Amino acid sequence: MSDNLDEEINSLFQRRLPLLSSIFLVLLSYLPLNFLFIDSIHPAIGVICGYFWLIHRPDLFNLWSICCLGLVDDVISAAPMGSSMFAMLVLYVLTNVASKFLTAKPFVVLWYGFVVLCLGTMLLRWLIVSVYYSQFLPLGMLFFSYLITVFCYPLVSLLLAFVQNALMQDDE
Repeated sequence: MSDNLDEEINSLFQRRLPLLSSIFLVLLSYLPLNFLFIDSIHPAIGVICGYFWLIHRPDLFNLWSICCLGLVDDVISAAPMGSSMFAMLVLYVLTNVASKFLTAKPFVVLWYGFVVLCLGTMLLRWLIVSVYYSQFLPLGMLFFSYLITVFCYPLVSLLLAFVQNALMQDDE
């Protein structure tokens, strides 16, 4: 009986590992680093994680995982509640539409796909937050946040690929 319980716990942990690793990285990205200008500009780690897992493991990272990740990002960020979740849901839809073009492609193609989908997602979130505050927010911060996010994608995806390859086992 103990072996069955251990196997069930291990299986549950492995099924939740994409969501847990994504939440961990989102929380880690909001740690205060006390640099001169970086405190107000954060890479969209949730978007990176959502895109990565939706492309590589859509069986384990589904709509509920996207909603949970968006909710965590909403709670920890200073943005209006629901803006991150809505942006993540848009990312979910866009990634599902583009997944037939991106599945089993080289890394460079996945990165280009991320560049396009991330731009749409971040612009939509900027528009939602601008409507909430009844004024257009500065595009400069969005631009720098977008660039930091795009340049962080290889590092974060390498870390997530390690999680997928080293810690997760396929049920066969």
